[in-house]
Amino acid sequence: MTAAVLVDSTTLLGKELRESFERRERPWTDVQLLSTREEEIGAVTEVAGGAALVLPFEADRLQGASVAFFCGRIADTRPLLPLVPPGTTAIILALDATPEDGVPVVMGVNSAQAAVAASAGRPLVSAHPAAALLALALFPLQRFGIEEVVATLVQPASFFDEPGLTELFDQTRRFVALSARGPAPIFGAQLPFNLLPAQGPAEPIAAQLRLLLPGLPAPRLQILQGAVFHSVAASVFVRFSKATTAAAVRKALAAHPYLEAAPKPRHFGPIDAAGSDKLLFGAARQEGDDGVWLWIALDNLTRGGALNALEMAEAIG
Repeated sequence: MTAAVLVDSTTLLGKELRESFERRERPWTDVQLLSTREEEIGAVTEVAGGAALVLPFEADRLQGASVAFFCGRIADTRPLLPLVPPGTTAIILALDATPEDGVPVVMGVNSAQAAVAASAGRPLVSAHPAAALLALALFPLQRFGIEEVVATLVQPASFFDEPGLTELFDQTRRFVALSARGPAPIFGAQLPFNLLPAQGPAEPIAAQLRLLLPGLPAPRLQILQGAVFHSVAASVFVRFSKATTAAAVRKALAAHPYLEAAPKPRHFGPIDAAGSDKLLFGAARQEGDDGVWLWIALDNLTRGGALNALEMAEAIG
């Protein structure tokens, strides 16, 4: 039985985390919900199969908890981290967390880092879903000697939490109803039936990826904003140090327990990964003797978020 605290758990990742507790084989007890936001305090919700009241954040409420999950923005989380008591491991789920905030971990890639960092009293960061997507796909391919990685990432609206989903839904409704376009404070333009350049830089994701896979050559990444609610997808080119076939690459991917071949490898997209606890990969296309193109997708809220964080907590005991 494990005690845990969830801080600012009304975010999309926080909600997914609350729901995921109930589905774990390992029992969790005394799961408390805390918040730094006045509008959330006092709300009644559910966690681990039971009712729960959101309490105001107070450092004393972290005492006795083995893990404290921080589900809000990193700007809201940073002032709270020094208040985490010894013996409690902080796990940060913020998409904008940096390596300075904690050790990035993707279970199934650098799982051992979770226990090592926790024993040293360092916070852990559930890696950015886009970095997790690439790390999980590239990890089993390192045996072939990776020389080059080029990827175009397509991010979902849920990267912007509930406001992103609301704006995408409202824009879609207006478009279908042939209504005038409304304001677009998040995406800046019409997103439904469209594709936009992403607002944030790719370098933080590339830097986190290289921490997850030391020795990986500097990846070249670009990020696009997709008109999907959940799941990040990527078109990835990998060049190897020796001749490698697409069939060998797919076999290596299929051998990893967190990866799964899409049921229709030539006809799948981000929507097919929504709700899945695995990374999905499609058909691999040969490019010369030493290159392969991949199409992959991962749910940013499950395997790329809540499940990764929960498995980190379970790994540190």
